[in-house]
Amino acid sequence: MLNIQNNQYQSSTTVSSLLGRQSFGPFVSNTHATDAEHLLQLIGVLSAQTETQQGWLLVIAPPHPLTKSMLGQLNINSNRILVIQQRQIGHFDNLMRDALTCSTCCAVVSFLPSSHPQLEDYQYLSAKYGTALVNVNGENTRTLAH
Repeated sequence: MLNIQNNQYQSSTTVSSLLGRQSFGPFVSNTHATDAEHLLQLIGVLSAQTETQQGWLLVIAPPHPLTKSMLGQLNINSNRILVIQQRQIGHFDNLMRDALTCSTCCAVVSFLPSSHPQLEDYQYLSAKYGTALVNVNGENTRTLAH
């Protein structure tokens, strides 16, 4: 079971220093920077927790850019992190179902609203196939264990 709520990712490079114009572009407000910082911290924690497991840590359609260089600057091993941007997704539902049911992913991070009609199905698949599902939405971060 992944436990992301009681862990804090710490690094020699601060997450905030990576959130300037060069990495993410100009932000409209500090809320975006906070969300991006939270995303980077979450990925760091999940990466550390899944380090000994086989398979990818799959991040599907993150709301903020996530690059290997950013992860590297935070000492996050990006070799097992696969990021699929929204523009690369043809059929979101198929991607989620494939990721949760295949043996090549140890954890899937999604950014769906809690009212998403398929979220319950994804939780079921996560439990059935043993692939951790972490859904991050505007209201909170939920850990959906397998």
